[in-house]
Amino acid sequence: MRWHSAGDVRLDDVELELPLGPGMVEAEVAYTGICGSDVAEVKAPFAIRPGRVHPLTGQEPPVTLGHEFSAVVTAVGEGVEDLAPGDRVSADACWRCNRCEACVSGRYNLCRLSGSIGLSSDGAFAPLVRFPAYCAVPLPDQVSDEVGALLEPLAVGLHALDRGGARAGERLAVIGYGPIGACAALVARSLGLEALVLERHAGRRARAEAEGFATLDPAGEPREVAKQVRGLVGSGGAEIVVDCSGAVPALEAALEMTTRGGRIVVAGIPKKPLPVDAGRMVLYERSIHATLGYANDLPRVAAMIAAGNLHPESMITRRIPLAETPAELFRLGADPGDDVKVLVEVRA
Repeated sequence: MRWHSAGDVRLDDVELELPLGPGMVEAEVAYTGICGSDVAEVKAPFAIRPGRVHPLTGQEPPVTLGHEFSAVVTAVGEGVEDLAPGDRVSADACWRCNRCEACVSGRYNLCRLSGSIGLSSDGAFAPLVRFPAYCAVPLPDQVSDEVGALLEPLAVGLHALDRGGARAGERLAVIGYGPIGACAALVARSLGLEALVLERHAGRRARAEAEGFATLDPAGEPREVAKQVRGLVGSGGAEIVVDCSGAVPALEAALEMTTRGGRIVVAGIPKKPLPVDAGRMVLYERSIHATLGYANDLPRVAAMIAAGNLHPESMITRRIPLAETPAELFRLGADPGDDVKVLVEVRA
C-alpha cells in the first residue's frame, strides 16, 4: 500500500526498490499496525517530502507506508552476522547516519539525517520489506507476532515516561487514550505507576476503564479540569502528566494539574502555539519536556513483555486484511471511533 500524494494511497504491484545490499535485511511481514502518523500523512503530509530523495535511503515518493510491524527474516545482506533467515523480528524504524554526535551518543532519534521505515523508505504494508539490520529487534518466543507489531508504539510510550523521569509509585495523568496514550498508561503500570486517563471520547474512555484505569472526561475549562485531576489523584496533583493529544486546552490543563515539582511531557504535536505562564512554572518548579519517538527502547519493551510485566494485547481493537488498508486509513482520519490500535494482517 503506497502513498502517492495527500489523499492518494493505493495498492500497487511493484518490486522492492531498496536493494539487499551490505548491512540490509529482507523480511516477510506478518502484522503491521496503523499509526496515527500514517493517517496524518494521508491527510496533510509532514514527514513525506514529494520530489525529495532521502539522503540515507535513496528513495523518494511514492513510498510504501507502515513502520510498526512484526516479520520473519527471509534474507540478509553482506556483513550481517547477528540475523539469519527464519528469525522473528520487529523493527526500530529509525534510519540513522551512525556518525553524528546524536547517533554516537545513542540519541539517534535526533540525527539530522534521520528518517523512518515506511516514510523515508518502503515500509511494511506489503508482503516483503527491506531495512537496515541495525533496525531489527529480535522477538522473544513469549512475544507473539501480533504483539510484536506493537513494540514500536510501546517504545514511544516508554520513551515519554523516561523523558519525564518516571519512578515507581508516582502519580501519573495521561491525556488521550489513543494508541500512544494507551501505550504510555500500560507501560507506566508495568513500571509501578498507576495512570489516571483523561479522554473525551466515551468509547475510548470505556476501553481505558475496562483495562482497569481510573478515567476522567476532560470537558470544561482547563483550570476546572486540572482541579478535578488534583482532587482525584490527591496531594496537590500528579507528579507526571503525559499529553498524547496535542490539544492546546489539554496542555493548558496539564500545566495546572501537576504537583509542585511536577513534570509535563509533551508527546502529541500541538497544532497551535501554547501559551505558558512561566511565572507559575517557576514558582512551583514545574518543568516541560518534549519527547520524540524512542532510542534503544524496543528491546526493553520486548523484555518487559517476555517477563510477563507488560500485557498490551488489549490495545488491538480491530484486525483487517491488507486490501482494506487504504479505506481504513480514511476511516480513521474521519472518525476513529473507539478503536485504539488497528492491525493489518499482511501474512493472511
